[in-house]
Amino acid sequence: MSGWLSRAKGAFGGREAEISPEPIEIACPCGRKVEATRRRDFQRVLCKNCGEPFFLLPLDVYPRPVMKVRKVKPPKHDLKKTKSAAGTKSSPAQPDAQTATAPTRPSIDLRKDLSVVGGRVRRQFTPLRLMVLSLLAVIGLTGWWQWTRAARSGAELEFKTVTEAGLAAIQKMDFVEAAQQYARAAHAADLLQRHDVPAEQARQSFRQLTAINSLMNRSLVELLEAAKDRRKKGEVAAVESEFASLHAGRWVVLHSEVTPASDSSDPATASLWEQRVQIEGEVLVLTGSLSIFAKVLAPRPPLVAPDGIAAANGNEVPDAQPQLALNDLGQREVLFAAQVESLKWNATQSVWVLTLKSSSGCLWTDYDLLLATGFLPDELRNEQQLRTLLLEQSRWIGAAE
Repeated sequence: MSGWLSRAKGAFGGREAEISPEPIEIACPCGRKVEATRRRDFQRVLCKNCGEPFFLLPLDVYPRPVMKVRKVKPPKHDLKKTKSAAGTKSSPAQPDAQTATAPTRPSIDLRKDLSVVGGRVRRQFTPLRLMVLSLLAVIGLTGWWQWTRAARSGAELEFKTVTEAGLAAIQKMDFVEAAQQYARAAHAADLLQRHDVPAEQARQSFRQLTAINSLMNRSLVELLEAAKDRRKKGEVAAVESEFASLHAGRWVVLHSEVTPASDSSDPATASLWEQRVQIEGEVLVLTGSLSIFAKVLAPRPPLVAPDGIAAANGNEVPDAQPQLALNDLGQREVLFAAQVESLKWNATQSVWVLTLKSSSGCLWTDYDLLLATGFLPDELRNEQQLRTLLLEQSRWIGAAE
């Protein structure tokens, strides 16, 4: 502390005191040491490894105290032991059970490890990199939004264009071209996530045109007669193999009865369907599990006018449409198309089993396309009854205007 008074007087008197540089070391959280030298003014020091900032105070005008170092004399008994050990002959070291200590496990400084990991993370995610990533994210989201907007605008225009082109192809009886146009219309409707009536009509037209272009080239009657003759010759395996190679995957249009689905019925149970047909002594069982049958609904109750009198009794209610009633077994008529999957001979029941593909199936809704399949009105179902049935089925799938 010698000379501190003179230095203080010089500092207060306006005369600068002689100050020697003062180097220091600062421990950074990343594990490195930051070396710096104190100056007359405040300063900000950065870690060269991780960029961590540190604030340094200026030099103190007062001198640092000088610590006196005094020598410590060893105890007398230690000196005696040292002299006696020097005068005796050296012998191999013997372990002392009292002084022996068990090895200790190295301590783990979790705070230091966390600081090292934090420093590495900060080095990876620097402010500049975060800014670049943010800009890239904004640019990407903007580009995606622009692309989606352009795609939706193009899909709207394409839906209208290809629908008109498909309708024109149907009028020309070019069902292959019509199917291609309605396939594009259905894709545009899916892209737009549309489920309104025009979109459902486009999807339905595509399904019906696909069935028309891939109908079986033989009727079920012809198929069953040929299978009967070959079964009698013991060629059941040949019939099954030939059906799998020539007819599997093709479509067939059927007229049948199914039980309407109710709110409490299981959709899987409502989709089960089976019909037994006998042709010239040979029995054919048609079976399938088509999800489209879950949309078959029971007849609606009669519309009632506000005064409580039924519309059929004189008070006409707008939007009243004719409906077909249930049969004696509580079933409804349906006209549908589905893909055939396999034809197998059941030796236990002595029947042929024709299985429909479960992933296919669509309720028919268009009368003109129904005529194109060869399904014509007869004495059981005239044109008006068929149109009423098709109109009901279009309501079930949401394709009725």
